Amino acid sequence: MLVRYSVFIVLFLLFILEGTIYQIFAPDLHGFNYTLVPRWVLGVIVFAGILQGRGIGLSYAIGFGIMYDIIYAPLLGVYSFGMALVVYLMSVPVPSVQKNMGMTILLALLAITGFEYFIYGIYSLMGLASMPHDQFFYYRLLPTFVFNGLLFIAAGYFIRKWLLLVNRRRDEII
Repeated sequence: MLVRYSVFIVLFLLFILEGTIYQIFAPDLHGFNYTLVPRWVLGVIVFAGILQGRGIGLSYAIGFGIMYDIIYAPLLGVYSFGMALVVYLMSVPVPSVQKNMGMTILLALLAITGFEYFIYGIYSLMGLASMPHDQFFYYRLLPTFVFNGLLFIAAGYFIRKWLLLVNRRRDEII
């Protein structure tokens, strides 16, 4: 029973941890010019979409996107639509992608990059983002990409094994 809900539980804990970790790495707190935004929930959802199916990934993306909208966003619907769109595009259920860890990590990082650009673009159109593109790219996107990339390189193997275990357990139950 716990295996069935373990993905949701882990995603929820990561959601809470993201907000906490972001407060630690906030640029104005330590005089640090770069912004490191943890996008662990999105990365794990992309992993789940690739390994468990596009529908599962899409449902997690919409659910957690709504939670991001309610808690973090000044505009409702931007995170939920952006997460759903990016996860739908990156959840490629091709067996060669599912077996290749590097490709899965690359798709998760492409999803994070696309999501950051989507949020930046929408907020720029609405006048909520005051940062020029070159500053956004160098001070937010690249550090976020490297920060999340290092994390997914370190933890990707374990995330993949855990999601495959959840798949096997779910198949045994059914």
